[in-house]
Amino acid sequence: MEITPSILHTADLFAGLSDTQLTALAAVGQVSVFHRGDVILKEGEQSTAVYVVLKGQVEVVSELTENTTSLIILGAGQSFGEMSLLDAGPRSATIRCLSPEASLLTFSRDDLLAFWNQETPVGYRMLFNIARDLAFKLRIRNLTNALPRGGGDL
Repeated sequence: MEITPSILHTADLFAGLSDTQLTALAAVGQVSVFHRGDVILKEGEQSTAVYVVLKGQVEVVSELTENTTSLIILGAGQSFGEMSLLDAGPRSATIRCLSPEASLLTFSRDDLLAFWNQETPVGYRMLFNIARDLAFKLRIRNLTNALPRGGGDL
């Protein structure tokens, strides 16, 4: 699968980057293909990469409880693993392939950070996009946790 700027423009992670910047960035990543049921990364493992879904769907699941809980489904243009760029901590969820086949653009943490050191404007823009996405997720989580239990109104 050839990675073109038009494919990457669909990803929020790359918002604000030029075609030239996207072409250079694509050269840093590698395309990985997964099939239905494949575990892409496992909750609790060391963080080593960031992923962008190019084709197909993946499911984010939590295995903290006895029952596996599906948290969200991600499709083309969506990314996961961004927290590893910030703290290199353990994975907070398991990601598995949901569709018959999924293609992901994978960036190793070290390769991406090295690229950002050379291309500071790209690093700045991507970190801004990550911060904006994490703020959105935190806001949604806070709002969800603030809702009263038992179906009452706020």
